[in-house]
Amino acid sequence: MKTKLLALSLVLTLVGCSSTKLPNIDPGPVTAINAQKLSTNFKRKGVKLEWECAWGTSVLGAACIKGDIKAIEVTAYTTSNGNSETNRETAFKVAEMKAKAKLRHFIAEDVYSSTVKNVMAKNVEKASDRIKNRIKSDSDEEVSMSDEDSSKETNFAVRENSNDTVRTVTESIRTQASGILKGVHVSDSSIVDRQTVAVTIRWDKDSESISNYLGKKFR
Repeated sequence: MKTKLLALSLVLTLVGCSSTKLPNIDPGPVTAINAQKLSTNFKRKGVKLEWECAWGTSVLGAACIKGDIKAIEVTAYTTSNGNSETNRETAFKVAEMKAKAKLRHFIAEDVYSSTVKNVMAKNVEKASDRIKNRIKSDSDEEVSMSDEDSSKETNFAVRENSNDTVRTVTESIRTQASGILKGVHVSDSSIVDRQTVAVTIRWDKDSESISNYLGKKFR
């Protein structure tokens, strides 16, 4: 009898456990570890860098650490100065050229700076002289002079100096960037508004490898 009661109790316990439902927990969106990427934005320059993940170990497991640069994207804007197809296509071309120039300046640029100081001085002197006549003559004749004439101040010199000085300081800064861009291609072209377009160029390791391969193939 005890054996039957024990078996019945065990069956009821198993049925109760199987009928109990656990609450559903939504883990949310999960991104595969190998799909994660790191990026750095230079918004003022319109440059975005993508980095490869160098997997390391941490307390919580594998961690994505910055590795080598994987790709570079540069965005440039320009106005179309009109709504026609010709103006728009020209604007796209100009924006592409501006984006390539920004990329080249971001990679490396030469800076030339010079300061020049010029000083110009002009000195003008004005003179006005009055000299008293000689009183004694070569002859033995006497020369008479009244008291009023002798009291006059007739020997004097007036001199005026005028100096004009002009100083100018000129500072000039010139930047230059030149080089070959391999594997750079237009990844996106869009119309921002009625008279503004944007072009994004992209470089990555795959496009550079293709460029090098084609360069050797069709040399």
